[in-house]
Amino acid sequence: MARTRATLRRRAHKRPGMTIPLAVVAGFGPLVYETIKATKANGFDGTSQALLAYTTGFSRWEGKWKAEYLMKGMGPVVAGLLVHKLAGRLGLNRALGKAGIPFVRV
Repeated sequence: MARTRATLRRRAHKRPGMTIPLAVVAGFGPLVYETIKATKANGFDGTSQALLAYTTGFSRWEGKWKAEYLMKGMGPVVAGLLVHKLAGRLGLNRALGKAGIPFVRV
């Protein structure tokens, strides 16, 4: 006798589209603000010095490493990454997706 196989219904998997994590993007705000402020004050040289200081902590203005600069630039970025990770674990991003809100995630 031939055995019949039970057919399984499978859901079509929709590939997720591009999303923008708002917490991470907002974390870059202070870094951009400080860089623009330095550019207005010192031109292109001020831009490169500000980006170096606020992303690595090393200040060419003073010639030494300072944690203040690193925390001012990269601190909010790391905080935004942590908030994004926490929102994912709590299911907030999944809820936004199910609600039909396009592109935006926390």
